[in-house]
Amino acid sequence: MDRQWKLICKLKDVPLGGGVRLVPRGLAWQELPGVALFRTGEESVHAVLACDSARRYSVKVEGMKVYLDLEELSAPASQAEAALAGQFGVATSMVAYCY
Repeated sequence: MDRQWKLICKLKDVPLGGGVRLVPRGLAWQELPGVALFRTGEESVHAVLACDSARRYSVKVEGMKVYLDLEELSAPASQAEAALAGQFGVATSMVAYCY
């Protein structure tokens, strides 16, 4: 099955050398943990769940833009998160924050 990639940001928007860009997940009232993007090289980006560094997300860097797998991004990260999301599922906003 082909992946559906969601454009998250430009590569230059992910700080190189220790900075993090946070991609919020869920609807405003859901208060779900975001996905932290770490840039480890000129064109190397890693993505993990902000509250649990064990959960990783697929990342694609193409044309100096960063993409995340939409299916992975939309899937609940835990049973508690699935219960909180309910029938609304998990939506990902396009706003991202740099730390």
